[in-house]
Amino acid sequence: MTGTGTVIADIPAGGGNIYASSVLATAGNNPTTIAIDPAGNIYTANYGSNNVSKITPDGVSSILGTTVFGAVLGQSITTDLAGNVYAADIGHVNIIKITPAGVTSSYGTTGSLPTGITIDGAGNIYTANQNDNNVSKITPAGVSSIFATTGNMPYRIIIDLANNIYTLNIGDNNVSKI
Repeated sequence: MTGTGTVIADIPAGGGNIYASSVLATAGNNPTTIAIDPAGNIYTANYGSNNVSKITPDGVSSILGTTVFGAVLGQSITTDLAGNVYAADIGHVNIIKITPAGVTSSYGTTGSLPTGITIDGAGNIYTANQNDNNVSKITPAGVSSIFATTGNMPYRIIIDLANNIYTLNIGDNNVSKI
């Protein structure tokens, strides 16, 4: 088992170590989800203040951007290779894009109650839409469409290296593969 921090106990029989953690930095008000970019910057979507915090690898915390259109951040964020942050607006059917310079804009529309978001290597955004039992796709040009149906109440979404998409469906207690 690997980890960072201070080892505070060894687990017998080769089971690894227990590590004590330390606080890297303060996030925003009621942070509900976390993402990391290729440069090691950490981002939190802050439900209580409807903004996104950026925490550098050195622990410097700042507000990267605030939302637009009365957006309500909460369930999911992701980053692309250029350091842009994409956040699902759970109060509307919208994806928010925040550039590394903090410029916030509406990126595209999605289904109802987007609780999961991921991005593929081509820059397509996918959201798991809990109220619609489907996945939306938003192209880099901002074109939105329903990509596929899922199980009941998809809550999280991931994509693997072969571009297979998986949703965690809390209404069915299963995982769908698209």
